[in-house]
Amino acid sequence: MKKLIAMLLLTYCFMLSKAQQYQINATLTGFENKTKFYLKDINTDKKIDSAVLIDGKLSMKGKISQVKALWLCGYYKNQFYFTNLLIGADQVTIKADAKDFPWYVSITGSKSQDKANILNNQVKQLWQERDSLIKIVFPLTLVKQSDSIRKITKPLIKQIQKLDSAREAITEKFISANLNSDAALQQLYSRKNSYKKEDFNELMNKINPIYKNTFYGKLLVNYQKVGDILKKGDQFYDFSAADLKGKKYTLSDFKGKYILLDFTETYCAPCIEASGDLAILAKKYPEELQIVSFYGETDPKIMQIGLDRDRPLWPSIWDGKGHLSEISLKYGVTGFPTFVLIAPDGEIISHTSGFGRDDNGKGDLATNIEFMMKSKTPKN
Repeated sequence: MKKLIAMLLLTYCFMLSKAQQYQINATLTGFENKTKFYLKDINTDKKIDSAVLIDGKLSMKGKISQVKALWLCGYYKNQFYFTNLLIGADQVTIKADAKDFPWYVSITGSKSQDKANILNNQVKQLWQERDSLIKIVFPLTLVKQSDSIRKITKPLIKQIQKLDSAREAITEKFISANLNSDAALQQLYSRKNSYKKEDFNELMNKINPIYKNTFYGKLLVNYQKVGDILKKGDQFYDFSAADLKGKKYTLSDFKGKYILLDFTETYCAPCIEASGDLAILAKKYPEELQIVSFYGETDPKIMQIGLDRDRPLWPSIWDGKGHLSEISLKYGVTGFPTFVLIAPDGEIISHTSGFGRDDNGKGDLATNIEFMMKSKTPKN
């Protein structure tokens, strides 16, 4: 009897494992043999899978528990190619030539992707027009500004803004018309901060409980739960969390000095680059500044890899909830890294995302934080 139960459990686990697998089979032309492609999480840029192109074909297979937004991407002849995917445990077929990326790639086998394609087909022309304008405007922003330069860029920027407004209007209609779908919920989550509170709550009330239990549904529920998102000028939100050894930290324990909240992830490339600037700040301002890194991981082993690599000399904490963390949502974290600088009186004086370097290779984080610390006038 015990053997029978054990066999049934093994069979169930095997079937469950199979049910949570994605399979991607791609036929791609216009690329050289052995061109490498990656499957990444759109929100975190975390690498999920990779494969090389052999005779125009590649395959990827792995576990996925719920529908998520991913992208298939790679470099070929110094050009970046990508296409967005919205898939779960699906058997996905991709067919494309290099010239089809990103808007004209054929993706079949996922009902969620089919729904997302409805919106993609409505807005892809707007995206293409926008990209063509950006290619003109961006180089002009890198040169010394003058009246003649502004005369060129100003009307182009207005055109870009007009295209963005049209695209946002189409997307909002899509969300309302297809609310109970992974595609609509993913779009709603990415635009959550742009909705008025009453409009957002009205949409949330219309979501089927089944879809509230999906990946993006849970994110939206947690976002609604945390209330107003903190912004520059607000008082900080106090919270407690622990490091991997179980030591508990409470943010208010550091009140009275500057606090730099570093929302990070182990496999986030800009986060890794920013670790050098964080170390500079920690060494330069040991008395005035307290850095606290908050990891957006769900797996302690993954977090430990980041700690072993970066060796931070400041508290590195987490709550194990990943994207569902109420702490990250409350602080308006939509991508990694995100940096929140809190003044000694508890006021949020800076909220930035990303990490960059100047022409000399110097990181912008240390420079920006030092500027904000010096420009903040302490309140008596």
